Amino acid sequence: MNKNIFTLIVFVLFLTFSFAQNSLNAYKYVIVPDKFDNFIEVDKYQLNSLTEFLFKKYGFQTLNKRESFPSEVINNPCLAVTAKLNNVSNMFTTKLSVDLIDCYNKVVYTSDIGKSKIKEYKPSFHEALRNAFVSIKELNYSYDSSLSVKASSVVQTIDPVKDTEPQVTTPVVESVPVVALTPAKPVVPEKPKEAVTIEPQNSIAKSYKNKNISFMLIDQNNKLVAYVKSSNSKNYKNGEMIGSFSKTSLPNVYRVKWKNEEGNFEETTGYIDDAGNLKVDINRNGEIEVVVFEVEN
Repeated sequence: MNKNIFTLIVFVLFLTFSFAQNSLNAYKYVIVPDKFDNFIEVDKYQLNSLTEFLFKKYGFQTLNKRESFPSEVINNPCLAVTAKLNNVSNMFTTKLSVDLIDCYNKVVYTSDIGKSKIKEYKPSFHEALRNAFVSIKELNYSYDSSLSVKASSVVQTIDPVKDTEPQVTTPVVESVPVVALTPAKPVVPEKPKEAVTIEPQNSIAKSYKNKNISFMLIDQNNKLVAYVKSSNSKNYKNGEMIGSFSKTSLPNVYRVKWKNEEGNFEETTGYIDDAGNLKVDINRNGEIEVVVFEVEN
């Protein structure tokens, strides 16, 4: 009996390990932020730099916001997962684990907890992080394009009451099953102008365009970041970050940093109207011009 129980436990652990490996093999890139949520400074104790180094060491391709994203990530954000560092340290022991979060803001992998009893902060965090990466190393990660999640369309709205982030519908998935998203609430017939609402935890991206430019608006670290998909202007390159949007106290109104046609970033205001279109105030020769970007379904 004991032998059978032991065999069953080994089998379950093997299946769990295989599932984690295959799950991560579906993702081509890991986005490593410049600052982790549990640390108030950019690259505190060089943890972000070390995280990026370790992912590269064990076969992953990394991305960060200091560089332009590849066009394939702009067109399909589900190719990438975002790294998050969990600091569960106590008075006597430094403890860290690594989460990988997919395009639906779901945790698809959590490493083992790495520990260190070194007293000095920096070497202690480094040792704990390296120990956490032992479990990632053992996955023997290798990207498999046949497992990738492929989104055929991205559709979302913003709830003017709840002030939620942009949302997406369930993408078409090939090979890898995806947990079903919360369905959108139907439009009430007597209020045809109201936007359809999807629960905020499934927020990720949306596409906008006008006659000059098309871009993706992606949720990154509690901000919406705009990346160029295509443009008629030589001043905008595909994959380039051209703007960031931070929420304000007003529903659907954002503080905006936007790259103008002269190649300079200016601080301005933007908002999303009832139809879901994005409108940004642009300073043109001392006058404010409202530039409209239509939402793409």
